[in-house]
Amino acid sequence: MKKFMYFILFLVFFTCSKDSKENKAEVNEDQETCILDKEDKLKQLYNATVIPLFSAYTDIDIPVEFHVREDEMGIDAGASFGYVEVSMGLINVSEESIQLFALTHEVAHIATLSQARLFNLDGYVSSGPETNEYIKSEYLADLIAIHLIKSKEPVYFESLTKNFQKLINILGGGTFTHPSGVNRIKAMQTYITLSNTQTEADAFKTLYLKIWEDNM
Repeated sequence: MKKFMYFILFLVFFTCSKDSKENKAEVNEDQETCILDKEDKLKQLYNATVIPLFSAYTDIDIPVEFHVREDEMGIDAGASFGYVEVSMGLINVSEESIQLFALTHEVAHIATLSQARLFNLDGYVSSGPETNEYIKSEYLADLIAIHLIKSKEPVYFESLTKNFQKLINILGGGTFTHPSGVNRIKAMQTYITLSNTQTEADAFKTLYLKIWEDNM
């Protein structure tokens, strides 16, 4: 009987222990499956939520291909005409609202000039006395993203605002091409405040024009 009990305990340990040398291959398979699950979830978020956010921008080509930079563990993303690219760091972010914002922001870059034309703004984003064209483009993409999320995905919007401090840390300090996380969140909060006293569409247009004309 004792030998039988020892055998049962051995089986339980062998099955459950992730530190077992004999079980390492299975653990690695589990980890790979987990990563694939995260990739699939992010792709699903992009296809089911991000793409529909831009339904009003009928004159732009929304990227449909999804590329993963498996060697990049920083939190990063990018979009070009035809594909969106994400880092493993973004895939591993636990807050879905932050993932949504990052992806929406990148597609918003593609929609920036289309949106400008809708507001009867001619030409391209240009440098002003206070802000260069790169930083202005980041503010405009942030504005499009937060506006679309607030107006179309209120549950994600509420979660995102609760994660602003984490987003500040992710966005980091300012560079020649990117405003600091603090200033980016400040600009988005300006939109949120305006949208509480007027319609979201009016708040969006007001702030878009201010950024375009370098009156932030």
